[in-house]
Amino acid sequence: MTGKRAAVVAVVVVLLAAGGFAFLPWTANHFGYALPGAGGLPYRIHHAGRDYHSTMTCAGAGWCAGDQSPCVPPARFGGDESSLTQVDEVSTLFGPPHAVFLTRPVPAGTPLTVLVRAGPGCFVGYGLMGGP
Repeated sequence: MTGKRAAVVAVVVVLLAAGGFAFLPWTANHFGYALPGAGGLPYRIHHAGRDYHSTMTCAGAGWCAGDQSPCVPPARFGGDESSLTQVDEVSTLFGPPHAVFLTRPVPAGTPLTVLVRAGPGCFVGYGLMGGP
């Protein structure tokens, strides 16, 4: 009986540790999902079979842009939010997903940049990794 109890305790400890690792910034940045709360967007996201990166956000890891706001207004990319087309989402651990946008007209082929909505009127730009 004590062997079964020890096995159950070991399994519970491993599951709790794995769940805790999911909330680490390194894990979110590596696998491309957002952590809950402000500043939770990862360094790298995956869209349409390609990876995109941003130096302005890193899921709270502390090694990215620092004091600078990652927010870019949509006017900088050719208009307001109505000039953007939603093409994907970045999942968030225990939270709503963040929409991924392209500017209109949607480019044929692989887009070089995508925008991720971080909040109302706040978009974070991500650039293509690895070249076209």
